[in-house]
Amino acid sequence: MSSLTEPHDRTACVICGGARITAVARFAAVHMVRCATCGTRFAGRAPSDSELDAHYRTYGEWPDSAITRKRYRELLAGFERYRGKGRIFDMGCGAGYFLEEAATLGWSPHGSNVGERSITMCRAKGLDVVSAPVVEGAFPDGHFDVATAFEVFEHLRDPAQEAQTLARLIRPGGLLYCTTPNYDSLSRRLLGSRWRVISYPEHLIYFTAASLSGWLERYGFRTLSVTSTGISLDDLRAAAIRGSRGPAGSSHGTAAGSGREEWLRAATETGRLMPSVKGAFNRGLSATQTGDTLKGLFIRTSDP
Repeated sequence: MSSLTEPHDRTACVICGGARITAVARFAAVHMVRCATCGTRFAGRAPSDSELDAHYRTYGEWPDSAITRKRYRELLAGFERYRGKGRIFDMGCGAGYFLEEAATLGWSPHGSNVGERSITMCRAKGLDVVSAPVVEGAFPDGHFDVATAFEVFEHLRDPAQEAQTLARLIRPGGLLYCTTPNYDSLSRRLLGSRWRVISYPEHLIYFTAASLSGWLERYGFRTLSVTSTGISLDDLRAAAIRGSRGPAGSSHGTAAGSGREEWLRAATETGRLMPSVKGAFNRGLSATQTGDTLKGLFIRTSDP
């Protein structure tokens, strides 16, 4: 990510480079614009280094979750077919929970993140974590069989540079797995400006399934699949309580909200009926591309 001492207004799309961008009036508070060429919504104001440093200095609440760790193990089982030398990289690794699960399954885990808090926590666990953005030479080209990015891409100020970095780090034939909020989600359609993902300078790009694929395919990736699942009932409840009192703000919510979400997640894991209901519901969200979260699988094919 190149240095930026002062914020500035963008004159071209951060995804396709198109110059026809227009303001999205209902999201003016977060400087949102829309590209007429590829349809991507993004922050038309690029935040400065000092703005980002201030935001991320104490950033991060990473509650440990048995359900999330179970999901990580399921994902890692699916990654086995791509295991070559067993190296895996997690962009934006948080407190390192995914890297810990990868290590228990025999992977050689590495990660990156912004903010000293995360890096210190991970290194205290013996994890190899570097500061983001990853500079050229930090790892050899094609070093990793698999790279992951959980809820990271929406934060990127320079998505072109970050996509080039991933293309450089993943070997040809290797896998990229990512998740990111879905701008086409039912939640966003229902909540509008109260959708908690709408947040500046935390979130700078708002992807759809099409724009996510279009972006990565420009840098040497082939799309295997992009699905969308999940809806936050707690977000809908909180927004209803707030009514029309403005944007929800931070995407992290409250500790109480996290507890309610975890209880709901656990409830759908048990019994004979609930997992089937959850599966059918997610299939419907994915078929209509209206789930809260986009989940993408991409193969590294050629040099960008």
